[in-house]
Amino acid sequence: MKGTDMTWEQIKEEKSGTILRDVFDEGVRFIVMRGPASLCAYVGIPLAHPLAGRSYDDLPVRAHGGLTFASEGRDTWPKDFYWYGWDYAHAGDYSFGDDYFIGTDLENKTEKKWLVQDVIEDSQKTLYDFKQLVHLAEEIKEVK
Repeated sequence: MKGTDMTWEQIKEEKSGTILRDVFDEGVRFIVMRGPASLCAYVGIPLAHPLAGRSYDDLPVRAHGGLTFASEGRDTWPKDFYWYGWDYAHAGDYSFGDDYFIGTDLENKTEKKWLVQDVIEDSQKTLYDFKQLVHLAEEIKEVK
């Protein structure tokens, strides 16, 4: 597994879909993946969990730029989980494709180049929100 000490240039050289961080924490799985335009973060909920399969628009979680992805595990995402994700390619974020503009008036851009450790730190509030939702959904299911 790659890691938190990767430079922007090393991350950029990775193939889209490469998982750079993968951890389990209080009933959720968290991965940081090299996406096509930026780093992306995902929270995995076990498929059998009552929270799995909900629309990301219905989940009150704080995530950089908001949740932008929901799907069962497939391709590069580990299977047996329902994944909710967000990316780091919003206004103010430098994306992998921005290097195309080097040598133009956009060369002196000030966007943030997100590293794996930055995404981990930024995702703490999102992970907290998901953990709270997971526990709440389990409690509601028990009451029924």
